[in-house]
Amino acid sequence: MSELLDFTIDMARRAGGILREKYAQPREIHTKGWHDFYTDADLAAQAAIVDRIRSREPHAAILAEENIQPPAGATSIWVIDPLDGTTNYSRHIPAFSASIALVRDGQPVIGVIYDPLRADLFAAEAGQGATLNGAPIHVSTASEIGEAIIGLDWGRGEVARSLELAWLQRSGLQSRTIRAIGSAALGLCYLAAGWIDVYYHSALMPWDGAAGQVIVQEAGGQLLNHQRQPWNYVEPDCIGCNPKLMPWARASLI
Repeated sequence: MSELLDFTIDMARRAGGILREKYAQPREIHTKGWHDFYTDADLAAQAAIVDRIRSREPHAAILAEENIQPPAGATSIWVIDPLDGTTNYSRHIPAFSASIALVRDGQPVIGVIYDPLRADLFAAEAGQGATLNGAPIHVSTASEIGEAIIGLDWGRGEVARSLELAWLQRSGLQSRTIRAIGSAALGLCYLAAGWIDVYYHSALMPWDGAAGQVIVQEAGGQLLNHQRQPWNYVEPDCIGCNPKLMPWARASLI
């Protein structure tokens, strides 16, 4: 494990500890858009991560969900989602995570996603494989959609949800079953660990998928956008699966 990955893991654990501590407490909920909000826990976890980055590198470029943008032209960027799954968190549904990625030249090279209630830590570094709590993980070997479990999550806009419902109507009839997870970061991790076989989302934000991208890729998974091209974390539409299911995935994107 590199020193930089170890540093990222430490930040994710610190942020997760804050989320776990505040989980049972009353929430301060603030609206920032249609079906889009944040809580005091988002802000506290983000502040802890940003403070650690700034203590190491005072002028680091940071993209974080709660209103932090990198300077134009930055080639090395920390991408942070301090609480992915805010709706779950605010309603005490136990599926949420802290997600941190380091992106260089447009590609995530380090990704860490921490589920503080289960103490599950997913991590990857480009070229070094993906792990869960230090043990290697790999995508599933399912080869038929009829045996596959599909994970998905919902976009907030009407256009995104209409697209997702149309895809779901086609794909849901073919698959073994469907799970809506409520945290895109965890959905990508579940794909990487082989717990689900397909993951679909049409309205991701960059902080939703940056860490998950490198984790899935290092676990042997493949990711496409709706144009059937390799997906990158800055694109909203993503379908991921193991290589055996990729022909089906391509055909599902009508």
